[in-house]
Amino acid sequence: MSLELQLAWPCTHITLEEVVTLDYDRQWLQTSQPVASLGAMRILIDNELLIPQFGLSVPAALRSFVAGPFDLVPTENVVTITAPAGTQTIALNVTVPVRRTAAELANELLRRGLTVALPEDDGHGYLLLSDTSRVGSDSFVRVSGSAATTLGFGAQLVSDRPWRAQGRDLYPGWDLLKSGLGRRPKFRVPILGTPVIKVSYTTTVSQCRRCRSTFVENDYRFTVGGDAIFIQNEDLLYQAALKILLTDLGSNPFHRWYGSRIRSRIGAKAVGGVASLISEDVRKALQNLQQLQVKQSQYQQVSNKERLYAVLNVQVRPHQQDPTTFLVDVVVQNASGDPVQLNIVFTVPSTVALMGSNMLYLGGPPR
Repeated sequence: MSLELQLAWPCTHITLEEVVTLDYDRQWLQTSQPVASLGAMRILIDNELLIPQFGLSVPAALRSFVAGPFDLVPTENVVTITAPAGTQTIALNVTVPVRRTAAELANELLRRGLTVALPEDDGHGYLLLSDTSRVGSDSFVRVSGSAATTLGFGAQLVSDRPWRAQGRDLYPGWDLLKSGLGRRPKFRVPILGTPVIKVSYTTTVSQCRRCRSTFVENDYRFTVGGDAIFIQNEDLLYQAALKILLTDLGSNPFHRWYGSRIRSRIGAKAVGGVASLISEDVRKALQNLQQLQVKQSQYQQVSNKERLYAVLNVQVRPHQQDPTTFLVDVVVQNASGDPVQLNIVFTVPSTVALMGSNMLYLGGPPR
């Protein structure tokens, strides 16, 4: 029994983390395909910042410039913390000189009812005050009082250590707007700097580069564990037959006998003659597949379920409304006696999709 990588998958029309550039106005993102859905869009900047549609802002966070423990004295025990939600002044419980860690001070401030900012130990002995009421440029945290310097906020001798922290608007919001023949994302204000921008999105069927409007993506896929997905038995026979029928004869420079002339027949004027030629091409290609499997069996085990035994039926029908489109129904039988059915639609490129925009399958309902 042999294995083969599975190639054909239903196309999701999803583009993942496409690197895009900004247009001259620094607002439009130049995706290679139009965007079909707002809900599936993701904008990633510098491989770490996911930008929501309303933009990305961060709250003010003021970190002490020295790590604890902190030496407190009774005469310097008052701290005033101001944030957009209000101002609170708290007298620390210090009656004699005492040394306290950042975690102990954070717990005391919380017990004393501090609500304008969330104090916490950052894990390295520093005291961090973060605004919890707002984000962006409207967010701020300000520390004052006799204990401010002792706690590491606003030391007089260190001019680059502010008493105040301000929130920031990192990136503006964006919208999905009409651009040309489709829709593309546009930031609400120009972007500064040279960030690396990656966009994930779904595109329209007619513009999908993964399946080229065929609804079928021919590519490898892998499990969540990183293992390639293989097929065997009847599925392998189904894929092997489709591959040789869909490959242009002579396109493989190492095996020019491999493939068929079916695609070159499409578009000819003599519809009846074309159908006969396609039927003959199908039988010749499948006969070559049989010979290939005979040679393969000399070096590798070929199971009865994957071996092509006979071609039972080949039907070629032109589409009723488009003479350049043909529906080919092929029924083959493996060496185990099981029938395997192939359904293929051949059409001139860019005339009729395999499943049209009206969501109807050409040649009848989907099987």
